[in-house]
Amino acid sequence: MKTLTVKRGLLVAFVIALILCCFLAPYAWIVSSSFKNQLTLFNDVTPLSWKAFFPVNGTIENYQTLFERTNVLTALLNTAIVSGGQVALTLLLCSMAAYSLTRIKFPGAKIVFVLILLTFLLPIEAMMVPLYQVVSGLGLSNTLLGIMIPWIASPFGLFLLKQAFEELPVELEDAARIDGAGHVRIFFSIVLPNVKVPMLTLGLITFLFSWNSFLWPLVIVQDPANQIIQVAIAQQGSPTQLPNWGETFAGATVATVPLILLFLLLQKYFTQGMTTSGIKG
Repeated sequence: MKTLTVKRGLLVAFVIALILCCFLAPYAWIVSSSFKNQLTLFNDVTPLSWKAFFPVNGTIENYQTLFERTNVLTALLNTAIVSGGQVALTLLLCSMAAYSLTRIKFPGAKIVFVLILLTFLLPIEAMMVPLYQVVSGLGLSNTLLGIMIPWIASPFGLFLLKQAFEELPVELEDAARIDGAGHVRIFFSIVLPNVKVPMLTLGLITFLFSWNSFLWPLVIVQDPANQIIQVAIAQQGSPTQLPNWGETFAGATVATVPLILLFLLLQKYFTQGMTTSGIKG
């Protein structure tokens, strides 16, 4: 019996290690390639060898070129502004909408909620043209505000927070209402402090979505000074020359470092939020 338990444990450990390698191998290849010149990079993958995942005789030349010849620092700052602004506006709008749908009774509330969720099924490509016309008509093209505004009304965020709000006991709100508190005071003083974990979860998901966005910023912004990091990496180099893949991988590595640090800091809240908000796998 003990031998069977040990074998089962080894099998589980092997499966976990295999899954971990499948997820980490592409990122390890990107980071390793960012420390190689173009010739070494191709020699290590044709044929594929272990050197593809380890920077043997590595160099930081790609990173030096990246920071000297491109506007990567400006793009990182723009991305941080867009992502932070989108997180703040999404949390505010979605929490207010979730409060309205769970605490204010009005005819057709369920229909409104279902209609909002249905918009989550629309592909981004189908909305690109009308969104561009609306944002351009508002005079927000080529601006950081134009990148974030279309996505602050998040159907997923509304669903996540609505589930969290419905789990809160209404007795606390009833007691505050007896003391003369209105909806605004109840919302900010009672409801929001009790849904910190779902709010942090939504904030993290929104930040990841915004930081990794590519198609919409590419469409709405043409000024390099207002471009975000993902598009800046894709547009670096000369269109008449072959791309420097080592420099591209260096840019990809720089772009992912803030996300990794943020996730490591907030992974506890992310896991708690996904398991306590009605989204269970």
